[in-house]
Amino acid sequence: MRKILLASTALVAFGTVAANAADVTISGATDWHYINYDNTSNSGAQNGSYIDHDSDVDFKFTTTTDNGLTLTFAAGLSETGSDDNNLTIAGDFGSLKLIGDGEGLADSAMDETVADNFSTLSPGLGMHGGDLNANTIMYTLPSMAGLTLKVHHQDAGVSTKGDNTAFLAEYSADISGGSVKAQYISSSTDDTGASGNQGGTDSTSMGLRFSLSDVQVTASQHTKSINTNAYDYKNDVIDVKYTGIEGLSISAFSLSGGDDKNTSYDFNQSAASITYTIASGLTASVTMTDSEVTTSGGVKSNDDATVLNIKATF
Repeated sequence: MRKILLASTALVAFGTVAANAADVTISGATDWHYINYDNTSNSGAQNGSYIDHDSDVDFKFTTTTDNGLTLTFAAGLSETGSDDNNLTIAGDFGSLKLIGDGEGLADSAMDETVADNFSTLSPGLGMHGGDLNANTIMYTLPSMAGLTLKVHHQDAGVSTKGDNTAFLAEYSADISGGSVKAQYISSSTDDTGASGNQGGTDSTSMGLRFSLSDVQVTASQHTKSINTNAYDYKNDVIDVKYTGIEGLSISAFSLSGGDDKNTSYDFNQSAASITYTIASGLTASVTMTDSEVTTSGGVKSNDDATVLNIKATF
């Protein structure tokens, strides 16, 4: 009797979920990495190899209300806990997205397509602004002839005034044999509000991407400056991806960066990867990265890294 009662309860619960959710999607991915690296400036712990294994499961519930609004609730589980939690309310006005774990517009910046570049040096691609690990509200206007406009606000909490506000404008269009995309992102993080604190930053990302047949080429520029005037970083990236060989994807990028406040500072990074599709939903890739930095004091260091990745998606 107890087993029958439990089974009946489970069926009723499932039926309730099915009745209230017009569409339920469950997807997942697991990434296994073998990372081998050599930082010539550090002979201790920052030289060697290690294995990293990441996993992620995502749940998405979508329904349409009586007045035509589309509601989408998403939640995720990873090896470190819950993530990707958000609610999107969409209609003729556009969409309003309420995000619980800091995913914002900086994640959309066009910079690289290689599988898994790796460096122990900094700032590298971190020169452009990153999203705060904070609750986020994002508004997207309805698309207008290929133009998309978005804005977000990230609240850093009651203990600091270091909130982040960002704006994105993106234009996409089909052209003969392919497509073109242009993107601009502006991001600003406020000072914390503490006496004398000027830790706020201003960042921009600009990108132009052409996709023609099996080739994708992206040119982008990223900047990041701090309110103390201690640095004013800028980097330029050229990224190329080729998918013309069945089952293979080949990509590479080259980055050149510097600091307008410290002209001696210089950062260069290049990476290339090849990804092979073993079967539907299963890929293997190898990525090689070379990075070199010259500090404002003229000290040079470089590192080389190789990453092997096995990825399965479900």
